[in-house]
Amino acid sequence: MNISPFHVWAIVRFLPDMQRVVVKRFRRRSDAEECLRVLRRAAADRDYTLLYYPPDEESTFMVRKEYNKLVRDRIPELLASQQIQFDIETMSHSEYCHALRQKLIEEAREAAEATDHDLITELADLWEVIEATMSAYRIQRNQVLACQMQRRIERGTFDRRLRLLWAES
Repeated sequence: MNISPFHVWAIVRFLPDMQRVVVKRFRRRSDAEECLRVLRRAAADRDYTLLYYPPDEESTFMVRKEYNKLVRDRIPELLASQQIQFDIETMSHSEYCHALRQKLIEEAREAAEATDHDLITELADLWEVIEATMSAYRIQRNQVLACQMQRRIERGTFDRRLRLLWAES
């Protein structure tokens, strides 16, 4: 992309594994802000931000992204090995339980949106969070399996692939 030195405003999309991509550059901040509003409406699930991003600094410009979420135990080690600056803190038990519930939603959404190729990885991530949640709440696996069996008896399974179209109440 041939970029004028006057195109200093950029819309950046954050990708997994601390990656980012410049979506579009602009001469004027107002143009960039308008495009950003459109992008956020069209793709609310994607993470876009507006940056002052001169072309000659593209390779050295560091973006600080706020996460404020539960991460796996080895993430600090992996970030340090990539020489990425970061900050972490240890949560209280109640904060941890809340963060696990948020992580369940995040991982379930990722599994629901995964391609067939990535589904097993996303299900593995979801299962990891389920097991951590069970441990945090001191729920035994056999308790969950017994409850699952009871639900199967009362409501059935999903084997018949039924879709409820409507019901009157």
